[in-house]
Amino acid sequence: MNLKSTIILFLSLLCPVLIFSQKANHQFSPNQLIVKGIVTDQASGQPMEFATVAILDKSDSSVVGGAMTDQNGEFELRVPKKDLIVTIEFISYESLVIDPLPIPEGGQLVDLGNLIMHPESTVLDDIEIVAERSETTFTLDKKVFTVGKDLANRGGTAEEILDNVPSVTVDIDGNVSLRGSEGVRLMIDGRPSSLAGVGNSNGLRSIPANLIEKVEVITNPSARYEAEGMAGIINIVLKKNQAGGFNGAVDANLGYPERAGLSANLNYRKNKLNWFANYGINHRTGPGYGKTIQDQLIYDDITQSEMRQISFQDREHERQSLSNSIRFGADYFFSEKEQLTASLVYRKSDDNNYAVLDYKDYLGPSQSFGIQELWTMDSEELKSMSFDNFEETIPSGNLYNITRRTDDEIEDENNLEYSLRYRKEFSSRQHRLDASVQFREKSETEGSIFENTEELFNTLELQRSNNAESDKSWLFRVDYVHPLGKDHKWEAGLLTSFKDIKNDYLVEDQIDDIWIPVVGLSNNFIYDEDVQSGYLIYGNTLNKFGFQAGLRGEHSIISTRLLQSEEGADNKIDYFNLFPSGHVNYNFTDKSALQLSYSRRVRRPRFWDLNPFFTFSDNRNFFSGNPYINPQFTDSYELGQIQYWDDVSLSASMFYRTTDASIQRTLIVDNTNGTTLRVPLNIGTVDDYGLDITVSFSGIKWLRLDGNWNIFKNKLSINSEDVFSEVYDYYKAVRSFSGDEESFNEQFDYALNETDNITWNGRITARFTFWDSDLQLRTNYRGARETSQGRRRGIASVDLGWSKDFINKKLTLTLSARDLFNSRKRNGFTLLDEYFSQSEFQWRARSLTLTASYRINQKKNRRRSGMNRGNGGFEGGGEEF
Repeated sequence: MNLKSTIILFLSLLCPVLIFSQKANHQFSPNQLIVKGIVTDQASGQPMEFATVAILDKSDSSVVGGAMTDQNGEFELRVPKKDLIVTIEFISYESLVIDPLPIPEGGQLVDLGNLIMHPESTVLDDIEIVAERSETTFTLDKKVFTVGKDLANRGGTAEEILDNVPSVTVDIDGNVSLRGSEGVRLMIDGRPSSLAGVGNSNGLRSIPANLIEKVEVITNPSARYEAEGMAGIINIVLKKNQAGGFNGAVDANLGYPERAGLSANLNYRKNKLNWFANYGINHRTGPGYGKTIQDQLIYDDITQSEMRQISFQDREHERQSLSNSIRFGADYFFSEKEQLTASLVYRKSDDNNYAVLDYKDYLGPSQSFGIQELWTMDSEELKSMSFDNFEETIPSGNLYNITRRTDDEIEDENNLEYSLRYRKEFSSRQHRLDASVQFREKSETEGSIFENTEELFNTLELQRSNNAESDKSWLFRVDYVHPLGKDHKWEAGLLTSFKDIKNDYLVEDQIDDIWIPVVGLSNNFIYDEDVQSGYLIYGNTLNKFGFQAGLRGEHSIISTRLLQSEEGADNKIDYFNLFPSGHVNYNFTDKSALQLSYSRRVRRPRFWDLNPFFTFSDNRNFFSGNPYINPQFTDSYELGQIQYWDDVSLSASMFYRTTDASIQRTLIVDNTNGTTLRVPLNIGTVDDYGLDITVSFSGIKWLRLDGNWNIFKNKLSINSEDVFSEVYDYYKAVRSFSGDEESFNEQFDYALNETDNITWNGRITARFTFWDSDLQLRTNYRGARETSQGRRRGIASVDLGWSKDFINKKLTLTLSARDLFNSRKRNGFTLLDEYFSQSEFQWRARSLTLTASYRINQKKNRRRSGMNRGNGGFEGGGEEF
């Protein structure tokens, strides 16, 4: 199906619904009633705009009609003539119930006259005394993290917010993991976005935390969602208020290391039109460092001898970024049940990054150095070793080279996104249709100047690289939900997406003032992805028991081309897969529920997984993609329970995931020239068994505690023959290796080990309320973990935040410290047959931020302690964004 035919299909599905809905608004039968009235405030006698009016069928409490009052407090509804109940609600006012609705004999007009709303007795001096909305709330299959409650995130970014969400971790490189597994599907407002694609950490860093309302985490998605993302879905919900009149908030922040930001969230609603706009500008400087020790055997082809090379690398970098993000749009309400939303998102990011790499290289006979015993140690002995003094054990006479490499990089990125969404509710919110179309366009250029100086040989080498990328994609989606009665329903949907990425990568050496392309590092890469999918879901409830079963089918076509490669220039993957899902619920009481769920997921190779040319910042240690890797598939099983008490809530889940053809980055060492390459490979089968626990306590007025622990066992099984074949084919096709298998084994080292280890992640948050202010303390720990080629050590850190209100609670000042003890560093080692390395790296140093938030026509709720129980019952999986 091409783009033109897809657009025609989408419009043909959408237009009849629009026509039907408009006709329905103007038809009136003798079996209907007209219900109208005026809602006013008891104290002032003024009409109340945007009060919610709902009319329910008295026999089953289903909603048969609803509206919001206009600027004069008036409403008018057309509903079926039957026994009805009217409810009228407004925030901070007592609900008004008319039961039953008086119906005049022989008449069709019910004029309720002046309806007076009374303020709640617990609302005093504009301070709302209600149950506190938890920082983290959850249903059985979705956790919701409320951003505004987390003081540590004030003045931060979306990336920093995700790093504080229960069960979610973000590593030093910006890779997002859920329950210890990467391959998470990131969305914004329930849709894919160029700001939060898989692995797009730059986009996450450009979204100010102040523009985010909440983060939703779905660990076992139903067939309603795309199957991409083996670990689950993380949805970032941006702020958009539909309250009447003009309202909003403005935030400004300053921090150290140097950072400054300004963001605004504005909203204006008048009658049927609601305008919303978010804008954020951020400047930040991110210093960081790294150090690495490498020890390996080097083969000399000329002398046919082995030498031992020890290299000490020190790295310092500073990343300067200026980003602008704007989101602008409008909602048009044809009626209370029919809505059209159009929005535009634009982001521009300008980065200037500077890095310095210093190498000291020692060379000698293969048994000459005191560091040699590292290769004979097992991983248990290596876990606690310190490497700071190893350089002192090496004879100074073995120093043969000192190298400094500088990288001055300028990076410009532009993202543009248009979306149009139509929503129609029929007899109730459970009977609805959603249709949307989205277009995304991204362009990015990266240019670097490299200076390579060898001190002992007094040489200077100049190089440069340029990377130009363009990314365009279309997405069309239709979802329909239809109840078949009070307790069961079915839903169906279609989705079509097209993606086209072009990447032009050029590396050049300067020779006699002439720039010469470097063969083997320069190429043009083209990536095309077409996905057609559809799904069907059926759900039902019987008393306390409920179930939902779904099936999704996806047809994927992914093709790649290397325009300058003679071998393996074209590669195409064409496959169709079915993805079943199921959820079974049992509600013991309204405070306790149990769920068993299953879903099948996929992680398709992404653009950067497939592109074999994309880094040259370090001319000894390269990163590359692999155009020959295949998708990995995951089957996920989960048993979860939610339990509420008066002041405590508990969510516990046992889960099991098994993944075939697991995609993992593997280190390959070239023993003839001392370089390394990290490349993604399908290395084997991964099994994860785990327990995820979240606890909240609010039994003390001035204290609130939240804790999350994720304990899991990770087992990796490797098929060595398949891995060797994949590595060998990659080097033959992409790296133009001309030797046979025996010479390949002599030159390259990529030893892999099967793993079977238990690890855990956890965080505890305490919030203290005193003197009309809040103090928040959070401790984080990410456990050590064995890998197929080494071990990553554990990381512990502490975040601190303090917040206080001023100017009648319109202004809030927050002082926050992330990584208070500057301990959030990646540390680990790699151990192969003839290679050893240990490294420590810090991407973001400790930061202090002062944030000022000013609210316009918005009340800040100072809430009394209590628990928000969320929804523990069965509502079609509870996964609607």
